[in-house]
Amino acid sequence: MRSAPYSLAALREYRRRKEQGKATPPLTLADIPPDAPMEEGIVLGCWNGQAFVSWERWLASQPAEAFRVSPEEDHARAR
Repeated sequence: MRSAPYSLAALREYRRRKEQGKATPPLTLADIPPDAPMEEGIVLGCWNGQAFVSWERWLASQPAEAFRVSPEEDHARAR
């Protein structure tokens, strides 16, 4: 995915992939085990696929490409 996970572009990309049969279903709470491990002392936990980690650690683990904005979104911010 080349856009922010909750952007309109990401939704369009998901729908396009779904039509082609290549889309992976979104993660739901049912996919996370109820006894999932969690880092000690965190306030906001983010699921990394194995455990709940701090937001800072999760953010550092994401590829930089995931946080790039499209020219349209960047232009809208400049207004």
